[in-house]
Amino acid sequence: MRTTHLPPGASADLLASIVDDAYQLVAVVRGDGTLAFVSAAAQRHLDRAPHDLVGRAVAALVHPDDLERAVIHLGGFGAHGAPAGTTRFRFQHADGRWIEFDVTAAQVRDESGAELLAVYCTPVDHEHATDEVLSRLLQGATRSEALAPVLDAFSWRANDARVAISWTDLDGTRRAVSTGLPLALTGAEGHADDPWAIARRSSEPVLDHEQTLLDPERRRLAAAHGRGGLWIVPVEDPTGHEPALITVWSRAAGPRVDGHGYGMSIATTYVQLILRFTDQVARLQGAARRDPLTGLANRRALFERLDEAPHGALLFCDLDHFKPVNDRYGHEAGDELLRRIARRLEAAVRSSDLVARTGGDEFVVLAPGIDPEQAAALAQRIRTAVAEPTEVDGEIVQVGVTIGVAYAADVLTEHTLGGADQALMNAKARDRGTVRWAAGTVTPAQLPPPDGDAPSSSAL
Repeated sequence: MRTTHLPPGASADLLASIVDDAYQLVAVVRGDGTLAFVSAAAQRHLDRAPHDLVGRAVAALVHPDDLERAVIHLGGFGAHGAPAGTTRFRFQHADGRWIEFDVTAAQVRDESGAELLAVYCTPVDHEHATDEVLSRLLQGATRSEALAPVLDAFSWRANDARVAISWTDLDGTRRAVSTGLPLALTGAEGHADDPWAIARRSSEPVLDHEQTLLDPERRRLAAAHGRGGLWIVPVEDPTGHEPALITVWSRAAGPRVDGHGYGMSIATTYVQLILRFTDQVARLQGAARRDPLTGLANRRALFERLDEAPHGALLFCDLDHFKPVNDRYGHEAGDELLRRIARRLEAAVRSSDLVARTGGDEFVVLAPGIDPEQAAALAQRIRTAVAEPTEVDGEIVQVGVTIGVAYAADVLTEHTLGGADQALMNAKARDRGTVRWAAGTVTPAQLPPPDGDAPSSSAL
């Protein structure tokens, strides 16, 4: 263990003022293991007032599982044969949590020559954040949930800084998480000429020490929250066309906001990781619910939506005369025709309806909240859309569709889907190109009359 002598003229008050401004927690330990001095960082990192800790045994703050190592470390490297260097210990926060610190120690002497031990403790914030972020991601956390640990990971609180992370969802909605900032100061709300818009357009950091880029209303809001300068750093978001933004606000009349360069660089890495991970998860989840050929919902997505659907109708559709087209022109032409039919089905239904390809040339339309007359009209639109001629290899071909419809006045279920399937089977066995209603799903009075050119049969 090295020994440090105080330089001439260096008073205890001077040294205390120096260490009190440091991010590190610095303590001086007497030979009996009690604390002779604790820096102001104890308040920031452990929520403990330094004057309350002076005189207490340092062992009372150390995690029981770390205590033996702490005795060896603080008792002298030479006496116990332990290597010099940094050792990790856990100290108890005022709220009972255990906070990890990287600890080094040096022997010092006071003015009387008495030996003391200076202990330098650096919070291991980023490693705790790593564990928390990875844990949340593996548990399927949303972006908001995964990004939350990043806010408290670094020295933002050391100088009373405030942090926000904002991003844009695929639907254009902007969202943000922050350390107690109003939404207007996070980047989730904005105007075309505010600093967040500038950062999004340029993909370059924006530093505004004097708030010159803020409108008067936001300057008043920042003042009300004791905020000074702001620093905005964009982070590429693979999900959307806009970058995510990390915003750091310094306190009013506080240190320069870009003094958080180390924390910002680490935070940027975390945000990049979270954005990429959640984007890949969203893509995989989307692929698991999509038919790879047509891009429509698949059977899994259909049943998931069915679990949430209220009353309405299910239309089971089977293409007529598709196999001859597939046999004559080949599978590639058949696949292209299926893709075209998929687009026509999407155009024929309502925005609230779901179109799913359940296999081969079969499709299901889930139409929640619809009545029998509307279901009949929807079936007719589908038949008209599918029957439109299309060109394949320079020739005009035409396919049709047979539809089985099941209506549920209370709630749509798998039983309703089974009814639509059976109605389709009955129609295919008797008269292709028709619309047949499932038995027991509507009364004869509710059943829409068949139209002239596209007769609709019932199986009631």
